[in-house]
Amino acid sequence: MTTLISAAAHAAFISLTNNGQSIKRSRIAEVLAGMLGYHSYAALVLEERDESRAYHLDDAEMLVLNLDTAQKRALAIGVSHITELIQACVVALTSTAPVPVYKDLPDFYDDYAREVMVDAITNSDDVSAAMSETNASFDSEAELPYKIPPTENLWEARVTWSIDADGDMAGDHDFDGDRMFTGDTLNCRAKLTFDKAGRAGLILNDCEGYAGVNESWRDLDHSDEAAYLGTLRIPT
Repeated sequence: MTTLISAAAHAAFISLTNNGQSIKRSRIAEVLAGMLGYHSYAALVLEERDESRAYHLDDAEMLVLNLDTAQKRALAIGVSHITELIQACVVALTSTAPVPVYKDLPDFYDDYAREVMVDAITNSDDVSAAMSETNASFDSEAELPYKIPPTENLWEARVTWSIDADGDMAGDHDFDGDRMFTGDTLNCRAKLTFDKAGRAGLILNDCEGYAGVNESWRDLDHSDEAAYLGTLRIPT
């Protein structure tokens, strides 16, 4: 077993035993392997021994669990009390892993990725350049979606994995001032790229933020002008 699986299997075994559930550690290891994105413990061991890979599970900076694969593995090996077993494995991994553990992709996005992407936009030179194209002041952070955007399957990716999201950054403009209005909204985008460490392990490699001025106000301005001109009566 890897250090991670060994420690988590022991913790889950103690927890389940104390709750009166009898189960072999080898079966717990199978469910843990599924939770880490593998179809079996043997597949995990085989990949961990592959020296051609740059990183392995113990190198991960964070783990994103796959509860669906864990449940499928539990069903395949015929264990009982699957719900309790999976919960015990999640708690065991969370408490024994030396890195943050996220129970699924939405949890990873809510608790980690979205905030890092917002920071990437805030600190981007490209975004600063876009701000300078307007006469607005930007004191608030970019608004990115709260629902996780579509991504490549994290656990099937072998070498790298990325996640990106689009959003807006709203600024303030003093319409009573002397400065010409040149837009007060930026269209933003952020992308995080990770190296893979095993199926569930991630190592942050790069974070990028981009922005461009939202020019839709120009179309609205032209529409207002046309509507105004349409109300004028032209002498005949």
